[in-house]
Amino acid sequence: MEQIIAQIRSLIGTQSFEGGRLPSEPSLAEMVGASRATVRQALAELEVEGLLIRKHGVGTFVNERMLNIGQRLDEVWDFLEMIEVAGHTPSIEHHFLTLGPTTHELAEKLGLQPEDEVITTANVFLADDVPVIYCIDYLPSRLVKQAYREEELQGPVYSFLTNRCETRIEYCIAELLPVVASDEIARLLRCDVGVPLQYVKEVGYDARDEPIIYSEEYYLPEFFNFTIVRKLTSGR
Repeated sequence: MEQIIAQIRSLIGTQSFEGGRLPSEPSLAEMVGASRATVRQALAELEVEGLLIRKHGVGTFVNERMLNIGQRLDEVWDFLEMIEVAGHTPSIEHHFLTLGPTTHELAEKLGLQPEDEVITTANVFLADDVPVIYCIDYLPSRLVKQAYREEELQGPVYSFLTNRCETRIEYCIAELLPVVASDEIARLLRCDVGVPLQYVKEVGYDARDEPIIYSEEYYLPEFFNFTIVRKLTSGR
């Protein structure tokens, strides 16, 4: 399903649909090599995101306003890809990697037992050699199913989860909090102590709704301008 959604996104991004109008479901299914039911479900998800608009009796159209949005707060991005899409050259500075006992907070967030161990990896992500994101990821060590090299955790964790844990993040529940740069964070992001940062705490879940990762992310606000699409839920 995710692959089909990505293909449709790519077609939208390359303006493959004349006048912004999508072809019929059978035609689109043939274009992306999927069943009509799968395409219908993919279109429904893109409509929920606001990328598509269905006009009864007319057809399905691309929501042009959504194409002008850069980083969306309701989407999970690979940091390197996010930086590259923003027009910069991405790179990574690894901070540390540890294996140790869980804490009470992590046990609650990841459904762990007191005797469970946690892999902790921390990395700084740079844009044109300027630090812009500091991220600490916590993964239950019991998820690891294959031997790995430490270098595999010196960067984005998504491929590690897929290749070594045989799982993937399906969705995240995030909390946004106001923070200022501590001495340590200021050193890593090369900013002044006390500078306001965009801070995100989130838990990632797999397809079984099991928590598989907890992350703490610090963003330099002058580099990232996040946007969120909000929908009215009240009938009043």
